[in-house]
Amino acid sequence: MAWPRVRLGDVVSLEYGKSLPADLRDPRGKFPVAGSNGPHGQHTSAFVSSPGIVVGRKGSAGRVIWYDEDFWPIDTTYYVVPKISLDMRWTYFMLSHLQLNQLATTTGVPGLNRNDVYNLGIYLPPLAEQRRIVDILDQADRLRRLRDEADANAARILPALFIKMFGDPGNNPRKLPTVELATVVIKGPQNGLYKPASSYGGGTKILRIDGFYAGEVSNLDTLKRLKASPEEIAKYGLEKSDIVVNRVNSEEYLGKSAIIPALSEPVVFESNMMRFTVDTLQILPEFVVAHLQTSFTRAEMLSKAKRAINQPSINQQDVRSLTILLPSLADQKRFIIASNKVRTLVFRFETERVKLKRLFDVLIHRAVSGTLSGSLQ
Repeated sequence: MAWPRVRLGDVVSLEYGKSLPADLRDPRGKFPVAGSNGPHGQHTSAFVSSPGIVVGRKGSAGRVIWYDEDFWPIDTTYYVVPKISLDMRWTYFMLSHLQLNQLATTTGVPGLNRNDVYNLGIYLPPLAEQRRIVDILDQADRLRRLRDEADANAARILPALFIKMFGDPGNNPRKLPTVELATVVIKGPQNGLYKPASSYGGGTKILRIDGFYAGEVSNLDTLKRLKASPEEIAKYGLEKSDIVVNRVNSEEYLGKSAIIPALSEPVVFESNMMRFTVDTLQILPEFVVAHLQTSFTRAEMLSKAKRAINQPSINQQDVRSLTILLPSLADQKRFIIASNKVRTLVFRFETERVKLKRLFDVLIHRAVSGTLSGSLQ
């Protein structure tokens, strides 16, 4: 039997969060203060009971966050109140799938109008079916989170290996020579190509920030394509051993970097990253990418970052002025041999994580469209 299609505003209400200035919060409290992009500290009281759902209203507009405990949603958020009998976990998965961030206004601070959300149509399964769907999706979500944790642990191995071989760049215990990155750069840094969404769909491959992980491009075959002129391809075309750095993103991903492998066809790079090339007679690109992932260099980049309304950013001069250790080429090569063994493991983990994410995305799409059947084994 087909599920009825209903207006979202007929089954849930998005209520405004309540202001709680930072100086009035009590960090000794056990209740999370919920902002549009996640927890913003703790407080001694809450005004929404668990389980609950927060939807970003300002800032990270449209982001959907689940809370297992009682919480205090602040005034940059909505919190979800069902109008009918709903499984809250199903409601969370359903709202997450709707990609509410696409409804956000982009003028000034991104904002989400709840009436736009209310007008969305959804398929409404019976309560028992909602709970069955939740059981399946929670199993898939647990697998996905376990893989994410394994990836995070594996990704920490490379910086640890760097520290073991060369010491912490912050105190340089081996008294290695240090230089500004600019002294070993022979090309760039250069910001990437901006094209409107209407340009995507066919043509030249483009590397975006979701296309590389742990210092390496994940899979060239999955890159999106866009229409680019010969002049744009000549200007923004990547080459083997180029280094790309994420210049605009959340603090967690700012400065994320990778080395470009051999390419079988032209590939350009997106505007929210920059690329540069180093002098391999002095320093090896694999070593530079590993250096950029150390906590010292990450902290240096964050200290230089400009914090606009939306996301922090670094510019070309910020990257050029980074402090870099300069061990011998022989020591750099020994490090690369050891790190390649680790990268093989990390890359395999990342490939499995991507597969699990795709599985989860398929499951959640089928769940909210009424085509999910069976169970996850």
